[in-house]
Amino acid sequence: MASDRATRRGLSVRWLLLSVNALILLIPVLALLGLKLYSSQMIRQTETKLIAESVLIGEAWRAYLLDELGRSASGCGAIRPADARDERYYPRKPLLDGEEELLAPLADPSRQALDRQGPAWRAGARLQPLLKRAQVFNLTSARVLDAEGCTVASTGLWHGSCLDHVPEVQRALAGHYTAVARRRVSDEPKPGWASISRRGDVRVFTALPVFEDGRVIGAVWMSRTSMDPLKAAWFNRRPLSVAFLSSLFIIAVVSLVLSRSFTRPLREITEAAQAIARGERGKPISPHGMVPAEIHTLGEALGTMTAQLADRADYIADFAANVSHELKSPITSIQGAAELLREDGLDMPAEQRSRFLSNIQADAARMERLVVRLLELARIQSSPESAEEVELGPFFERLIEAYGDGPSAVHLDARAAPRSLRINPDHLESAVRNLLDNAVRHGAGKPVELAVRAEGERVAISVRDRGPGVSPANRERVFERFFTTERDHGGTGLGLAIVQAVARTRGGDVRFESDESGTTFTLRV
Repeated sequence: MASDRATRRGLSVRWLLLSVNALILLIPVLALLGLKLYSSQMIRQTETKLIAESVLIGEAWRAYLLDELGRSASGCGAIRPADARDERYYPRKPLLDGEEELLAPLADPSRQALDRQGPAWRAGARLQPLLKRAQVFNLTSARVLDAEGCTVASTGLWHGSCLDHVPEVQRALAGHYTAVARRRVSDEPKPGWASISRRGDVRVFTALPVFEDGRVIGAVWMSRTSMDPLKAAWFNRRPLSVAFLSSLFIIAVVSLVLSRSFTRPLREITEAAQAIARGERGKPISPHGMVPAEIHTLGEALGTMTAQLADRADYIADFAANVSHELKSPITSIQGAAELLREDGLDMPAEQRSRFLSNIQADAARMERLVVRLLELARIQSSPESAEEVELGPFFERLIEAYGDGPSAVHLDARAAPRSLRINPDHLESAVRNLLDNAVRHGAGKPVELAVRAEGERVAISVRDRGPGVSPANRERVFERFFTTERDHGGTGLGLAIVQAVARTRGGDVRFESDESGTTFTLRV
């Protein structure tokens, strides 16, 4: 039990190899997925920053515009659309998730504003220096558009150009925040890894409407190149290096543990097998730790085989000792009688010579019975069972006919027996006949009862005699090979050993109950 608790059965080798191969195949997939998610996060992060800057720029321009109109800034309710649900806040959440199709770069605008003297333009002129100074720090391109979509303030090109043909600008002027992603096209080489300038190939554009009293008075159109994932990794190279080295360490540890789970139990099994090959007493094979299922099964099988070999070796040694002991007496008797007959046979009285010849014949018959029983026992124990379907009713009726109708007749009760049993009929007949012979010899001339019944998936065969019972001193030895109380009457002491061998080959058992009123042997097969 302790060994079973110490041994943990792991996954099979097939599943371990499949898991490792799947992990190897998943590494590039996970890397690409991680890169994609990281790129999407960079785009969303860029859009979030553009929203924050757009709100500040839009509100600054709105304040300048109201000042040019001679009006004071109204409350927070004036900067939301008329259909806004929340009376306190009107948050702008990012729209891009990295799955959008990249739009083509914009062409230069073809329409220019004609009148550049209105309040919106004067407010834009006041905001222009602020945009230029802010661009120095955040590298963002910003344009403030009036209600007609014309640029009144800009950090770069297209000042005074009308951009109402741009899709996101059109939606912003209609009162809806919009964000799109376009391919970045630049004649300038990409900046170095350590530069704050971004190296990405995607440029994020946002268009944020500016409200006053629930109506759109302009828009802020901003753009910036999204951070390239590789450059972001460069900025985070130290923690990434630590994570990479940690991953290598974990992989090395896992590889060592996995290899150890293969090599250590195999080494133990090999050493045990080599010990058996050298003729040494096999030590128990019980791989410990996290062992693959096949190696665990192999260890169990080899351990069972080792125990069986040891048991078989012990059995053969005991068997040889018992056989030599049982055969020694009749051989010695035959040898002595033959020597006397050879030396004094001519002068020996006829009666004495006849007695010696009778002894030789009796000892020879005993050896013959012993050899027959030994061969029968060896055949049952060593040869595989050749099972076939046996009809139990006719089988037992034929078997008890040999015992006749006298006082020691056998009475059969097979009412609870199944119709048939798949078993070697020779083995079954040998076991039942030995039980019946034993009962008849010890039954004091009284009838013997044979009962056959079903017990689950097994068949129980009970043989009861009405004899004096088994003495307490002999009850522990009734199944020992060559133990008999009727040696002088031809007993070999192998009958019950044969019954037990038949039971064990079937995975069953044989038991007995005995008292002054008789003995009952029950065979379960």
